[in-house]
Amino acid sequence: MKEDDLQKAVVRFIGIAAPQLLVFHPANGGFRNVREAAKLKAMGVRAGVADLAITLPDTRSAFIELKTKAGRLSPHQAEFQSTCDRLGIPYAVCRSIEEVAETLRGWGVQLRARSPE
Repeated sequence: MKEDDLQKAVVRFIGIAAPQLLVFHPANGGFRNVREAAKLKAMGVRAGVADLAITLPDTRSAFIELKTKAGRLSPHQAEFQSTCDRLGIPYAVCRSIEEVAETLRGWGVQLRARSPE
């Protein structure tokens, strides 16, 4: 499964299993022309931000980076993970819907679905 397909499946799963969460994709990725990239950087776009930003029921922010089985964090992603760790922000790298469900439960989220789709 490609990372994009995994992300779509995870977003669907969270929408069903944990609709109480605020979940969004910070669209920092992709290729842009130099002018647009400079504008977005000035507006706060940051390399390495995780695929999904989540506001947990206790109002904490959390991040999930999705990877395929063989996928590895880029240096910017590893730096973002380290920043989250230093600040005490929940961060996880997940490779399946099952891992996302386990992560959310570990963060204290109650899921409606008993098992991932």
